[in-house]
Amino acid sequence: MRIFVNYRTRDEAGAAQLVYRHLSERIGKRNVFLDAQSIEPGTLFDDELLKNVWRSDVMVSIIGERWLDFRQPAGGRAIDDPRDWIHKEILEALTHRVRVVPLLVGAARLPGKDDLPPPLRDLVRHQYVAMDPRMPEAAFARLDEVLDLPSPAQHGDEGEPRARARQSGGIGVAKGHDNINVTDARGPVHIGDRIDRRKGKR
Repeated sequence: MRIFVNYRTRDEAGAAQLVYRHLSERIGKRNVFLDAQSIEPGTLFDDELLKNVWRSDVMVSIIGERWLDFRQPAGGRAIDDPRDWIHKEILEALTHRVRVVPLLVGAARLPGKDDLPPPLRDLVRHQYVAMDPRMPEAAFARLDEVLDLPSPAQHGDEGEPRARARQSGGIGVAKGHDNINVTDARGPVHIGDRIDRRKGKR
């Protein structure tokens, strides 16, 4: 699974970093795209942004209290401008049928259909997850559930499945006639001669 984190820099950049860190622990950094972390210096960022949207399976769109009404220098709402990167990324996800999960931070609410420019109105049809920035763990647990994400123990930093740990301890395998050896995760362990119960001695 690949996940794209969509956010407005002047709205909830801190929440985006928390989400990126959490998702990276679940599926590996190379499977989570956050512009500030994932675009190498010198790369044409506009190409990378849109390419990584349609390559993703899921977009987590972080919506804070300023997300909808954030203003451009000229005075209009940024979300209404087709050149706005939040507008572009969400439209790209909707066009390519990337699953979009709105993540509402703090007191933010999902915009109504009439609050959004026409190309983005399908966003309101997507079920959201609410996040309290003081206790983000509940939202992260909900994301894990709805996206069916693995636990950290199942994946390494790069998203590769970890080798299943061999069982340590336990009875293991006993063998031999005069000696007993127990198979442990670190190899056979010799624990001495077999007890001859009939004679009551070793």
